[in-house]
Amino acid sequence: MSIDRKAISALKWATVAKLVVQIASWAGTLMIVRLLRPEDYGLMAKVAVVCAIAGAIAELGLGAAIVRSVDMTRVDLQKVYGVSLFFGTCMTTVLVVTAPLLARLFQEPGLAWPIAVASLQIIVGAVALVPNTLATRELSFGRLSKIEIAAGITGIAATLLLALIGAGVWALVLGTLCGAVVRSTALLVFGERVRPIFSTRGIGEYLKFGLTVAGNRVSYFIVVQSDVLIGSAFLSTTEIGQYAVALQLATLPMTKVMGTINEITMPAVAQQQRDLPHVRETVLRVLGFISLIAFPMLWGISATAPELILVLLGSKWLSAVPALTILPLVIPVRMVCGVMFTVSLALGNRQLDLRNTFVTFVFLPSGFFVGAHWGLVGLCSAWLVSVPVAYAFTVPAVLRRIGIRARELVPECGPPAVAATAMYAVIWAFRPALAGRSSILALLALVGAGALIYVGVMALISRRHLEGARNFARLLRGGNATEVV
Repeated sequence: MSIDRKAISALKWATVAKLVVQIASWAGTLMIVRLLRPEDYGLMAKVAVVCAIAGAIAELGLGAAIVRSVDMTRVDLQKVYGVSLFFGTCMTTVLVVTAPLLARLFQEPGLAWPIAVASLQIIVGAVALVPNTLATRELSFGRLSKIEIAAGITGIAATLLLALIGAGVWALVLGTLCGAVVRSTALLVFGERVRPIFSTRGIGEYLKFGLTVAGNRVSYFIVVQSDVLIGSAFLSTTEIGQYAVALQLATLPMTKVMGTINEITMPAVAQQQRDLPHVRETVLRVLGFISLIAFPMLWGISATAPELILVLLGSKWLSAVPALTILPLVIPVRMVCGVMFTVSLALGNRQLDLRNTFVTFVFLPSGFFVGAHWGLVGLCSAWLVSVPVAYAFTVPAVLRRIGIRARELVPECGPPAVAATAMYAVIWAFRPALAGRSSILALLALVGAGALIYVGVMALISRRHLEGARNFARLLRGGNATEVV
């Protein structure tokens, strides 16, 4: 099977898995959000910041090194695994020991035990590094998807059960840990098992690549988590909770869709890196498809934020409406650029990736620091300013390495953005006519009107995108379409 067909098959399985998990996850999450308080989500946001950064440090980018190195020997793989286990254990121990200090830094003494327990996810993930990355490298997403379904459903079920008995923030901490344990256990049972060798001799090149990736990821996590780190100094825990939930809703399409696409893109591009014209053509088609979906979805969330909050979360979360209105606006741009950054890294441009991460490291936290002085709205608005400015310094170089000219992005990303703008305007103009209606009816009416306008405008200005979406759907069903987008 060709790499393209394997990638499509992988995407099919991954999409099915994400869909199943998300149906269960959303049903459970909506109940959980109604059971827990904004303060619980604020505390969990702070726990997540610490564990995300520590996890990126502990992983050392070794997963990416395995995925990219298709000719890695068995012995080298065992040594990489040993390094991963060693650093995972060390980082988990460090977090457990320093948890009380970290809790004091957040001015939340009650965070010590949640941080210590949540840190166990690091060693749990390290144990399953090899079977996960080997399956990813071979694009074996059928097995991975089934594991993700089991882990996702287990995690959300455990969280819901704990929320029902009044566990508060512990419902989020322990539910997430349960999902991680199930995932790693399943990977060890059904994946390829490797005996670790605790030695670094002969794997210097892999460590060098991994450390570069790790440096980028740690910087990236610090950047993207700096909103909570900085916001915690200016906003209350309740406001941080409102921000975290709004950000979760706003970024859900990005985190789920882009996580899948990046997992597939890295090995697929790495195996075709000698055929740059084909990579370039494929990237442009993928960007067009992502734009077709991302702009209406994310801007639709923004346009219908008041109704979404009332229907999904309840009136106690109405203070999060401004955040949910602002945050989704910049995410389609982040999704498009995220694909280009992943392709560039898969082609081996690790130094450029490090430079780009440094640029982002400068602009985003600076924006958060300035914006947080104006409260929740200011913190959210910082994304709208900082992200475009940072991309102005990073994207041009990435495009040159991939071989894409900036003007080639316009026909791929421009029409969906124009159609989504028209959709947004119609939703806002139509809203006053629904005054007095129930929130559910108003939401359905706005979504329906927005969808009709978006599809209609796209049919007028770029029927090619819609045809591409149909071809893509045929490919996922196993059809014989010759194009994706």
